[in-house]
Amino acid sequence: MSWEIDRFHSVAEFAVQHLGIATVRGKFTDVSGTIEMDPHDPERSSVRAQIAVNSIDTSAPQRDAHLRTADFFEVVKYPTITFNSTQIRHVDTNRFIIAGDLSLHGVTRQVQLRTIYNGAAQDHLTNAWRFGLRAITKIDRRDYGMTYKVTNNAGMALAGTEIQIELGVEAIWTG
Repeated sequence: MSWEIDRFHSVAEFAVQHLGIATVRGKFTDVSGTIEMDPHDPERSSVRAQIAVNSIDTSAPQRDAHLRTADFFEVVKYPTITFNSTQIRHVDTNRFIIAGDLSLHGVTRQVQLRTIYNGAAQDHLTNAWRFGLRAITKIDRRDYGMTYKVTNNAGMALAGTEIQIELGVEAIWTG
């Protein structure tokens, strides 16, 4: 079964420490991709997703502009974050581990997404079938060549290195 990630109902959110005293949260609002799902054997399914880096939103336009520069995402050179699954492991009824290649800032590394399948429903407006899932992981931005390291007078890092990532995905059945 083929499903398309609904870019209007999907989001990639992240959280990172700021000065070691607070958490900055942000999101990427342009998430797209495809999911090939085998309902009889979920481990034979696959996921391909893309995130437009320019869609970053931390509710602070000046910070968003800085995140788009070479200090962080270098959006002109690396406009897209991609994820391609390499293995899906069924943990229990609605939980999965989706392993795959995350390409970010010109570097590709294997990550594992702890995933919860939220179920499926038929959209009453379009009659299209949809399903939802939530996936979480964490990465170290330095592993992706994002090594920006500015500290304040007390030596506290402006931006932490561990990034918590949460994906909220809604997909539409395409056949």
